[in-house]
Amino acid sequence: MRKDYIAPPWSLLAGSFFISLFLCLAQIRGSQVMIILAIAAFLILSVAACRKKNILCVLLYFLPWSPLLKMQPGGTSFFTIALIAICLYGLVIHRFELKLYQILLPSLLVALTMTAKAIEGNSFSKAYLLFFCMLVLFPCATREIADTNLFYEQTVFFSVGIISAALTAQRAAGYTNISRYINVASYLNITRLSGYYGDANFYCAQITACLAGIMLLLTRERRSARRFFSACFAVLLLYCGLLSASKSFIVTVAVEFFVWILLLLRRGNAGSIRFRILVGILATALFIASSSAFQGLLRMVSERFSFAYDISGLTTGRTDVWEDYLREFAYNPKLLLLGEGFTNITLDTLRNKATHNTILQGIYQFGILGFPLLMVWVYKLITTLTEETYKKADIMAVLLLCAGTVLPWFGIDILFFDEFFLLPAFVTSGVMYYSEDIQDETEIVLE
Repeated sequence: MRKDYIAPPWSLLAGSFFISLFLCLAQIRGSQVMIILAIAAFLILSVAACRKKNILCVLLYFLPWSPLLKMQPGGTSFFTIALIAICLYGLVIHRFELKLYQILLPSLLVALTMTAKAIEGNSFSKAYLLFFCMLVLFPCATREIADTNLFYEQTVFFSVGIISAALTAQRAAGYTNISRYINVASYLNITRLSGYYGDANFYCAQITACLAGIMLLLTRERRSARRFFSACFAVLLLYCGLLSASKSFIVTVAVEFFVWILLLLRRGNAGSIRFRILVGILATALFIASSSAFQGLLRMVSERFSFAYDISGLTTGRTDVWEDYLREFAYNPKLLLLGEGFTNITLDTLRNKATHNTILQGIYQFGILGFPLLMVWVYKLITTLTEETYKKADIMAVLLLCAGTVLPWFGIDILFFDEFFLLPAFVTSGVMYYSEDIQDETEIVLE
């Protein structure tokens, strides 16, 4: 049976919204005092969320805002500092209990990466220490997922965070102080926006992950009000994603939509809800096709696709970069086996070109000996949480969430970013929500 709902954290959502707006104003004015106050308010809110077991909601809200949670561009984000503190809090409240995989797998990876660093002559960094702290401690912060039932609330927080960050960045780009955090790429007739992230594809990876959550909610949600708000969020997220004019965003949304339709048409879904959703899809499509706000964005995306004369053009040169990394692996067996030891560097021959692929990045950083261990850690993180709630996940729900979350990682390097930890936790929560919902329906029928 489902666990009892914790009180909906809407007061935390209001607090998150006002703190983010105050943070935006502080960065526009360039006031160090205001920035400190905004960051302090964020940290206090995080403490309150920990006590109410709503911390994943708050973290997902502020993830799109995390580049602004700094005293200056290039500094460490207080979002990452808060994440480490939250993990330590989880360790304490669970009485310093650690699973075997939290100790064994990071220890093996430390041994391999230190060996790689010694061979390649790479130095240690703050990012290295933080990453391995997260490998040990992050599971302590996620245990609340198995005890709460807040996937709808998490998705709402994530949606509002993305939309508010994207729209405020669009309006604030002309202010000098905050413009240092806002990347506006313009060429020919195309203007690409990416919220407060410097890379449009990282920005879109958050949107597609959130869209997958919205689609899952629409598939199973029985309350009309929640379905309506979820649909509104979906339209706004599509608009924010199109602001980036990202080809990968279009491809990922298309895959998500295909999997979602298959999930929606399954016999297990209620016919009346299924019919209403299909009507809603048609109405949304007509609205987007007739809206001037969307038409201009769709033209930009179409123009970007028109430049793709071959596979290299379609992937914006990524396939050429992948070939260079694969060639380096073929000629450098030490790199292939051990990698660079989780060092934030790229191949010198590529003029600081990153791999633009998380699998290649994993091999480049950890080698073929270490990267599988990291994947085992992710697997253990998910299964340790979910085994207490259900025995068998719904494969279509998993595919939908992975399409929105994991598929974009084939075009970006995710390992040095907080998303590597938070988005799998979001996926796990979604799979548990869907599986528990199905289980409840089965028990009702049996009764």
